[in-house]
Amino acid sequence: MGFLKIVLGLVAALALAIGLLFVGARFGDGPLLIIPGGPLEGGDWVAAPVTDWSFAADVAEIELQLEADTTSRTTWVLVHEGQAYLPCNLGFPPFKTWHERADVDGAAIVRIEGKRYPVELRRIDDEALSTALLQVGEGKYGGGPPRDAGVWFFRLDPRAADAAGLR
Repeated sequence: MGFLKIVLGLVAALALAIGLLFVGARFGDGPLLIIPGGPLEGGDWVAAPVTDWSFAADVAEIELQLEADTTSRTTWVLVHEGQAYLPCNLGFPPFKTWHERADVDGAAIVRIEGKRYPVELRRIDDEALSTALLQVGEGKYGGGPPRDAGVWFFRLDPRAADAAGLR
């Protein structure tokens, strides 16, 4: 019985620590690996709209914040013919909703290697492009996003920082 109490105590302490980590990350500047974080506040603004995202082709992950949200997340980035796309696996992690909100209002900020870019996320509905992006993901990530639950892709369209009302 004493051993069971110790194990239960350790499990409770671990659950509390994980919970505190998730809550604490919300107060930080951006996500903490896979844990959603606070708004993207640090990093220089890139004021000029980006029309060629080739510089991000070798970047594994970027940070994303929908402008209407106070939280941010880490996501993959795929570059195809100079255009950047964000894949969204509809099945993992469970209970995520950012993709649905982005489909309604795509005003967002991405942070790539410490620089912030104002963008407009536009969900694509092009089967040939989706197939090409899955191939880019397979080459870049060794398998791409899992497709069993479906995948949405969002194109990063340029948006000027001053037009977006950003600092």
